[in-house]
Amino acid sequence: MPSTRRPRDIPRLKSQEVFADPAFRLRVMRVPVQGPGATPHAHEFEELVVITGGRGTHRIGAEEYPIELGEVFVILRGMSHHYPATAGLSLINILYDPRRFRQPRADLGALPGYHALFEIEPRLRQRARFKNRLKLPVEVLGQFLGIVAELEKELTGRATGYRFMATAQFERLLGFISRAYGDVSKPVAQQVSQISEVLAYLERHYAEDLSVDDLAEVAGMSPTSLYRAFREILARSPIDYLIRLRLDKAAQLLRRGGLRVGEVSAAVGFSDSNYFARQFRRVHGQSPRDIVRAARA
Repeated sequence: MPSTRRPRDIPRLKSQEVFADPAFRLRVMRVPVQGPGATPHAHEFEELVVITGGRGTHRIGAEEYPIELGEVFVILRGMSHHYPATAGLSLINILYDPRRFRQPRADLGALPGYHALFEIEPRLRQRARFKNRLKLPVEVLGQFLGIVAELEKELTGRATGYRFMATAQFERLLGFISRAYGDVSKPVAQQVSQISEVLAYLERHYAEDLSVDDLAEVAGMSPTSLYRAFREILARSPIDYLIRLRLDKAAQLLRRGGLRVGEVSAAVGFSDSNYFARQFRRVHGQSPRDIVRAARA
């Protein structure tokens, strides 16, 4: 029977209970036998899950669907989930806290598969009849698990430089699985494909003068349909997503140093540096100059 518990009643696993190093919140947790659990729970961190054996039923939010060997999915922070039924189910959880361990992007955001797997699908999985799930073939799964083993080796060995090496392996893992999303032969839900293409396009062209009409043309949708899809999936408009992306890029440039605030504002696509400063404070809770001063210190 589906759970009737309200979100505020659902237990939330806290980061300090999971990560031994509060300054480096990344962990690989193997679950050789996942028993059925009738109690939903949520996390203060994010979780990349790969099914390594058996089958079962996964419930996220109000939706329930079957899972089996090779499936890969992401549970976002605060999402309620559990496994109400299992049959020889084994899995690996890769846990990371984006508030303390910044998920590396670099040019990863230019891959539509990255946005599909880490941003769009986790939200759509809470909808009825969503079937666009990533399932890796055996040979691809083997390569994926090989990278996981290298990441796990760094995290458990904790040799000098392990944080750097573990971060590198995690970046490699994200790149591999994002490419696999696009390479693995499977039907891709049209809306997932369209919005993923737009997000990847924005990652490459965020500094340009873009309108909703421009993005609708990239997606092959009407402006109204694109706006509605963004609001439904990402809980914000296309332009608000673009502004936040620009502000994130600006924060990276400010921390790196070497540019004045006005130069950073222009570099990420803002024509008015005062408007940029106001939006930056709204989103990041501090001014661009605060970021510069902190970086210098």
